Amino acid sequence: MRIAREGNDIRTLKNRRDDDDAPDPLDDTRIHPEDYEYSRKMATDALELDEEDIHDEHPSHVVTLLMNDPDKEKKLMELNLEDFAISLYHAHHVQKRHTLIVIRDELLKPFAEQRETFLLPQDMEIITMLSGETDRTLRHGLMVSAVVYRTARNMAFVRLDSGVEGIIQAKTLSPDGNIQIENFMRKGQTISGIIIHRAMQLDKGQFFVELSCQRQLLEERDDEIRKIRPDIYYDVMREAKDRDMLNRKKRAESDHSRRVIKHPNFHNFKASQAEAFLEKQQRGDVVIRPSSKGIDHLAVTWKVDDKLYQHIGMMVEF
Repeated sequence: MRIAREGNDIRTLKNRRDDDDAPDPLDDTRIHPEDYEYSRKMATDALELDEEDIHDEHPSHVVTLLMNDPDKEKKLMELNLEDFAISLYHAHHVQKRHTLIVIRDELLKPFAEQRETFLLPQDMEIITMLSGETDRTLRHGLMVSAVVYRTARNMAFVRLDSGVEGIIQAKTLSPDGNIQIENFMRKGQTISGIIIHRAMQLDKGQFFVELSCQRQLLEERDDEIRKIRPDIYYDVMREAKDRDMLNRKKRAESDHSRRVIKHPNFHNFKASQAEAFLEKQQRGDVVIRPSSKGIDHLAVTWKVDDKLYQHIGMMVEF
């Protein structure tokens, strides 16, 4: 409720302390009458006045002075409302922190509009409210699923999971378009399609999407969706090296089982096994062993000195 008194100018309010019918500027605010004293106290502190300065004036005369002060916003914002609220709590056991903020706002702009400016929603925002669909979920080229609820000679009417309706024309089923949709679709069938057009005419109560069911488009889009995106942090070169090493080991193991070499120094050893074998042998002893490079290679490990070995690879011809 807002009280406005006609014929009384609060800007000239003064010397009417004992007049109960005198207009009070606080009546024209959202401030409750029981908080008028706090309002007057805040106005007095904001103007840095003493009670003696306004002793003979109307109780709200200081409020009138503050409201007419061009620097009232700066003066009110400089008030320490936190300390004021704490002092009120200690003195009267009342919690007025929020009330003091309301008083300050009303002294600045009485009955100011506190609601944000109302903006009419755009067409896509209305669609989102009704269906949950957005520009991203109904973008051009997106593959969606829909259920056929009616068919005609050259057109099928479908409905997406969100309730948005769509159409499929016969010309989008094949390049030539010389087909009857009834031969390809039936009521209740679930189909996949690509969004190729989105018509929004909410002022006429129309909103629908047009889908294409050409096999080539569906296959291309399906491959794109299923394609695994490469990890930019994955070490592809290291993977290639590891795979190459693994393949060489597999080839070496298979070569060992096929290779038959009759030589007293030949053993199916790896490099570490050859060194362990030669540890108890004399200097200059050698071990001929398979090579990881393939069946056409051999490796020779010979003991140079105690705990000192040399590995030599060589290609052989059969």
